[in-house]
Amino acid sequence: MKEVFEKCDYEHTLFIKTNKEGKVLIVSLYVDDLIFIGNDELMFAEFKYSMKHEFDMTDLGKMRYFLGLEVLQKSDGIFISKKKYALEVLNRFGMDKSNSVFNPIVPGCKLVKDEGGVKAAKRVLRYLRGTIDFRIFYRKGGDDELVAYTDSDYAGDLEDRRAPQAVWLKRVLGKLDQNQSRSCVIQCDSSSAIKLSKNPVMHGRSKHIDVHFHFLRDLTKDGSVELVYCDTQEQLADIMTKPLKLNTFVKLRGQLGVCSETNVN
Repeated sequence: MKEVFEKCDYEHTLFIKTNKEGKVLIVSLYVDDLIFIGNDELMFAEFKYSMKHEFDMTDLGKMRYFLGLEVLQKSDGIFISKKKYALEVLNRFGMDKSNSVFNPIVPGCKLVKDEGGVKAAKRVLRYLRGTIDFRIFYRKGGDDELVAYTDSDYAGDLEDRRAPQAVWLKRVLGKLDQNQSRSCVIQCDSSSAIKLSKNPVMHGRSKHIDVHFHFLRDLTKDGSVELVYCDTQEQLADIMTKPLKLNTFVKLRGQLGVCSETNVN
């Protein structure tokens, strides 16, 4: 730790350095690659000089590509995409000149082990063909409140444990001096899940729930998370889990920040 960096307790590839003036340098490592960000040009220059002195390092300038993600930096925000990979997939399956569709799956679609499954897969590629220039846009500034969404019966999938993911991200943000002023809000469209998270009584109908799953109750009790009811029509998680009507799909997609570079509002 020659450079006096502090290793993040919650993300072991993340290192933070703060100088006497409160300026910050954040470094993320992956195998033999690293990216860094901060708010002081002098710290940038000193860090690059130190790295080049210790290692055979190439400075690639502003990040444009990292771990398969393409990055486009603009004055008002950052776009990320996987256009190169998407084109490779389309070419691999001979769908690069296919007619596009507006959504990847339609309501009522049932996936079975026959040609219908192939047809559904081709529709996904046709959607990819029509949205090849779409990216996720992260706007500079604005609201930095951490909000999570879940559409499962108990505020997180039984296998994935989504509530701890939100807590993990909240803690990482705290290390990056982006402390959340309130509990992490988890938007949930299940009233039963919200009641269970707030009521410490073990109901007969909920005794089957994995004991580790009651971790959520502890998080709610100590104020780490707060489950808030979200109307089904506004549930962002639905776009990841089920076929939606086109207008709902387009609305939720936009709320996730997915758009073309020319359509940023």
